[in-house]
Amino acid sequence: MAILSLVLFGLVIVAMAAYGYKISARTAEDYMLGGRTIGVVVMFFFVLFAVSSSWTFYGFPGMLYLHGPGYVFFIWGSVAGFAALYMFIGPRMWAVSRLNGFLSPVEVLSERYESKALRIILSLSILAFIVPYVGIQPLGVGVGFEALTGISAIWGALYTAILLVLIVLLGGMRIVAWVNIFLGIVYVSALLGSLVWVVSALLPEGLTGAAQYLLKNNPAQLSAPGPRGMFTPVLMAGTFIVGLIAFSWPHIAIGVMTARDKTLFKWFPLLIFLFGGLFFYVIPFLWGSIVAPAVKPGITTVAEADRIVQTIITEHLPPWFSIFVVMGVVAAAVSTAAVQLMTSGVIVARDIVQGVFKPDADDRTITSWARYSVVIIIVLSMAVSVWQTQAMALYLTDVSIPGFAQWAPALVGGLFWKRGTKQGAIAGTLAGVIYLALGLVFTVGGKRVLLLNLHPVMPTLLLNTIIYIVVSKLTPPPSESIQEQFFEEVDAFLRAEGSR
Repeated sequence: MAILSLVLFGLVIVAMAAYGYKISARTAEDYMLGGRTIGVVVMFFFVLFAVSSSWTFYGFPGMLYLHGPGYVFFIWGSVAGFAALYMFIGPRMWAVSRLNGFLSPVEVLSERYESKALRIILSLSILAFIVPYVGIQPLGVGVGFEALTGISAIWGALYTAILLVLIVLLGGMRIVAWVNIFLGIVYVSALLGSLVWVVSALLPEGLTGAAQYLLKNNPAQLSAPGPRGMFTPVLMAGTFIVGLIAFSWPHIAIGVMTARDKTLFKWFPLLIFLFGGLFFYVIPFLWGSIVAPAVKPGITTVAEADRIVQTIITEHLPPWFSIFVVMGVVAAAVSTAAVQLMTSGVIVARDIVQGVFKPDADDRTITSWARYSVVIIIVLSMAVSVWQTQAMALYLTDVSIPGFAQWAPALVGGLFWKRGTKQGAIAGTLAGVIYLALGLVFTVGGKRVLLLNLHPVMPTLLLNTIIYIVVSKLTPPPSESIQEQFFEEVDAFLRAEGSR
């Protein structure tokens, strides 16, 4: 019944994508950016569930279960980072891409800095860190699939990978955004419904009673530094800063380019704070910090912690609801990875193929490249994730986010600082990426000595930013035409849009 239900669920998703293919325009702009017609409601589901993945259902609660509530600072930092993206960076990127027909955030920066070399560097570095994280989504489904059926996790991962390929091949960014509404409803229903059901069925004194039980029997579970002493004040502050870098996540940044008009940027940050932060992320927080430790204490391994939510549901709730929950995790994984795959495909097609090798390629050619590249990307991403396994939560915060952060100085400087130069952007980005790669690879006694035993994002982003500013100051400023195109014209356009 579980397998049949998941197959039918997958067919519904594929049918939605197929319908989207039928009604979509056959242009690169429509496939890559949804024709720049995404409104505030669709954008909310698009962004929230591009972020809320199988990591949110499994990895986040698993991390809280093992280490206590200190990790939540990453979530609150991320919520603030997303809001900042749509309040400050987003309007400028939206305006300049709309005025000039840019289809990729990397294209925006390559034109701003007048550098094909930077375009290649940014494309390859973003792909290097987004591709492994794509693979975590199918593997996250595999964790729930194995906990539900006892069948190897790889089959759940393959099921999800096939769904992802079909959705992206057929639908493009518009359908990915619309399908996220359906997937988001399934996801929230499963996540919230399972929490309410487990609390009512297994915790007769409710969340308050569960918290009191933990306070008496395992008080370290409810406060920093946590049961294993991990989250010191310094680490919590660093974790919050890491979350703030969320504005540089490429699969989120590209979303601002799909907006229908400037009005979206007025209301969207409020939606992120109220519904994304205060409502949505509270659910997995309660699961990992209070409910799971009270219902099933004693888990000590990362693998068991990552599937603790699904294990409790499978052991204590009816089989049909366990199946529905796995559908919710599939929805979470697909809603996130589809956007990540679309972003990767856009970078491959627009920035590498057309931007470097085939500048005269037409819409049909680059759309085909974007579609076909996702097959290669999903295969690579799953291979890397199977080869380099670790806790879902730590993979996101310790590897992918520091990698995404390395284009942040060039991004912020390119949109807000006229004096930023291509030499500064290239030098800073290369220095940050190389330092990060060396710091992650070379360890002594399990410690990242090259990174000064700090979180990877801290020293690498600091070095990147310093080099970007210093080199920009020492090299000739951008041409007047570039300054006019990216600053004066954008300012005038935003003023005109704001007066409507």
